[in-house]
Amino acid sequence: MSGTTATIRPAAAHEHEAAARLLADAFAHDPLIRAATARASDPDAARTAIFRTSLSTTLDQGGAVLVAMDEGTLLGATIILDPARGRLRTLVGRVRAGARFLRMLPLLGGRGLTLLNDADRASRRHAPHHPHHVLTAVGVTAAARGRGIGRALVEATVDRARAHSGSWGVRLETENRENVDHYRRWGFDLVASVPVHPVTVHVMVHPAREEGTA
Repeated sequence: MSGTTATIRPAAAHEHEAAARLLADAFAHDPLIRAATARASDPDAARTAIFRTSLSTTLDQGGAVLVAMDEGTLLGATIILDPARGRLRTLVGRVRAGARFLRMLPLLGGRGLTLLNDADRASRRHAPHHPHHVLTAVGVTAAARGRGIGRALVEATVDRARAHSGSWGVRLETENRENVDHYRRWGFDLVASVPVHPVTVHVMVHPAREEGTA
């Protein structure tokens, strides 16, 4: 496998739409996204709407979108939600996020929207008790697979948590059982596997620093 030569950096505003579309393509065969868009009249548009909404909601709550670039070509992207700052901000953020996702009701239907919400709730039920980052989504283009781009984006997420003194670490969820082994190799621990018909939500965490260190 050839190593990555990509530059990982925050996405510029004009790159947000391209990042959302890249993630929509990368998740075309993801069990959760496939199930959520199964009844959509236009699954491609529905997938893009999911990641466009996730991206904008995350940025609105002070999170980040990182991109992997190689000579001007977008190779990968990740959406990272930073730790919430206070209960009020958390509540306001969830209300605004809920309102944005409700706008996708015509695209996904009630069943698809409920599935996304239930998967998120399953993940949050097994979240660390301390403030932490959430790796909401990470994906690469088909042409960039095998270059270590995905791992570099995941490591950049963990580095972001390490640089944040108030973050316990990183949480993520995946409904693809094959991904569990990848994340384990990258330092994540599986803390729960929750059936949310018709998928299973695998919740994984990565501490930002070793036990006993500051």
